[in-house]
Amino acid sequence: AATGEREAEEFILPVPRLNKVGINCVWGMGKQVFVYETPIPPRIIAEKRQIASAAKVTDQSIFDVQWNAEMHDISRKLVNETHNIFVMLQGQVKSLSDTMLYTQLRKASKQYRAVLKACSLELVQIADSCADDDHKLKYEEHIQEFEIVQLIWSLCEIIFIDIAPGGLILTPMLDWLRWHFQEGKHMTLEVSQSELPSLHPNYWQAIYKLILQGSTENARKLLSLHIHSSSDPFTSVDELLRKMPHWTYQHAQSAAEYEMKWRHWREECIRRYEAGEFAAYSQLETVVQILCGDEAVFKEMKDQCETWYHLMVSKLLYQNPTVRLTDLSFEIKPCQAIYSLTNQQFPELDSILQAALEFDIHQVIKESCSFLSNRSWWFVSHLADVLHHCGQLDPQKLPFGSNLREYLLLEYATGLMSHKSLWQVGVDYLDFCPVFGRDYLESYIEHIPLNSESKAHKILHLCLERDLHTQAQSVCKVMGMKCLRQERLGSALTWFLKSKDAIVIKQVTDRFLTEYCEQGKFSHLDLIDHLGPSMLITNSLTFLGKYQEFHSLYNSGNIHGATSLLLSLISSRLAPKTFWMTMLMDVLPLLSLPQVVLDAQKTYEVMHCLEELQRDGTTNYKNLTETELDKLKLLRVALTKNLSRAIIQEGSIRSVA
Repeated sequence: AATGEREAEEFILPVPRLNKVGINCVWGMGKQVFVYETPIPPRIIAEKRQIASAAKVTDQSIFDVQWNAEMHDISRKLVNETHNIFVMLQGQVKSLSDTMLYTQLRKASKQYRAVLKACSLELVQIADSCADDDHKLKYEEHIQEFEIVQLIWSLCEIIFIDIAPGGLILTPMLDWLRWHFQEGKHMTLEVSQSELPSLHPNYWQAIYKLILQGSTENARKLLSLHIHSSSDPFTSVDELLRKMPHWTYQHAQSAAEYEMKWRHWREECIRRYEAGEFAAYSQLETVVQILCGDEAVFKEMKDQCETWYHLMVSKLLYQNPTVRLTDLSFEIKPCQAIYSLTNQQFPELDSILQAALEFDIHQVIKESCSFLSNRSWWFVSHLADVLHHCGQLDPQKLPFGSNLREYLLLEYATGLMSHKSLWQVGVDYLDFCPVFGRDYLESYIEHIPLNSESKAHKILHLCLERDLHTQAQSVCKVMGMKCLRQERLGSALTWFLKSKDAIVIKQVTDRFLTEYCEQGKFSHLDLIDHLGPSMLITNSLTFLGKYQEFHSLYNSGNIHGATSLLLSLISSRLAPKTFWMTMLMDVLPLLSLPQVVLDAQKTYEVMHCLEELQRDGTTNYKNLTETELDKLKLLRVALTKNLSRAIIQEGSIRSVA
């Protein structure tokens, strides 16, 4: 791989290497491919003779290859909690004015960092309680990466998002140091709790660290624990630390006024140092040298600062506290030079922070993608989103047609769509990618495995919410066919009704009618009784609904209504001919009633249907059993009797005198 880019991952497949057998693949969900063996097509040699046919592939194993798919519980927590912040922010972007929006963007950035910190602390607790060394090491790696992300994000927030008024950068930079370099704080606690703090081996080291971070009040408290704290040199240092001016935005003072006060204070520090007030205590001399901003002492303090960027902020505090944001880039090289011979633990991190200090946010994002693991997509996508809305990202389109924000969100969503439980979160991120989000979503929905009814309903719901009608139909058809193969006719019909696929609905309806012919009853009465307007999708479904209505009327005692409906079904010829025999047999009980329920016209209609079935040259009539043929004879006799009764009742034939 090229310098600065992550090396390509390798996957070893457990298959033998064979001549004329290669591998092929198809994309799965997100960062997933399905790999399988395939014959290599024979190549035509110069003489146009073909090489012997390719070897047969006997092992048809399909390998599910995924990368960057690992996600522990805390990472899932990070994804879920920050998802809510992201979605809320997108809504505010559309509805708020510029001033209100910038307030919300700063708030969102801090919320992201708060979730990161909470997850990091939770990982620390898990690592501390972990007994397995390998697992503990893995958790520690996660912790380290979370801390690196926090370090980069908080610096980017200071420089690009929550920009200090007037460009005075030092106060937020000191907060940044105290937030991420807490060894001095922990060391101070350890020293102050010892029996003789001033004799503790880390006593002076703790004081140096506190002063280098501008924590002068804590340094004074620690100095007061020294056995000679009441001596003149200690009293003098305490006074200098107490008098040290600190810039705050709350105080009504100008930068010029603050700088004047600071210069007077520093001159006093230099005067006292040169007067030799602290010569009796070399450590106090070092403290005052730091206060004076002595260049040489900062080289000695490089181990206390640990990194060049810590050293840079500490130097600026005592050499140029009113430094502007735009001047920070000039301070980088001298501080890096002090650490040039030291082996840096994370040179990539140094490069990222340097790029941020030089206002090169695109380089920050590029190097973060290369340096960090799969969680970098979470980091760079959310950071880029906030920066985009702050107007800090170049709005121009990338070569493939989208901007950097959308590209990063698409990458992040791709990783989420690969996850079995986080794909719904990924959908929300795709919703806010205006150029390619919908195309990605359509493609992913077609690849999501429909392994449960509840999951299918969730996917169907999100499709309907977004007017993805083709995908919604596809989901319904897949689930319908799955139910059909499992002989779950009711569920199959429910899914196919949602898809409005008339052809398949007719097939399922025919299965219902066949089931009725075999068992004499319907298995899903509730569904059939409540078809509503859906029964109009196909003629067969209309017949199914009306036929069940006939049985309901008959069972409730509404004989005339049932008879009228049955005769209309027979006349309409909506039923398949395989079902005609069943309907004709339904007429038989109606003919044996004391009263005449079929008038002459209706009786003729039934007789016509019977004759049509008899004349049918298909197997519908030929395959009738002896019992069914006997029933037809009985029906014919009953129809004849009913016709005579109906004619007499209607008075169609009058006596001749």
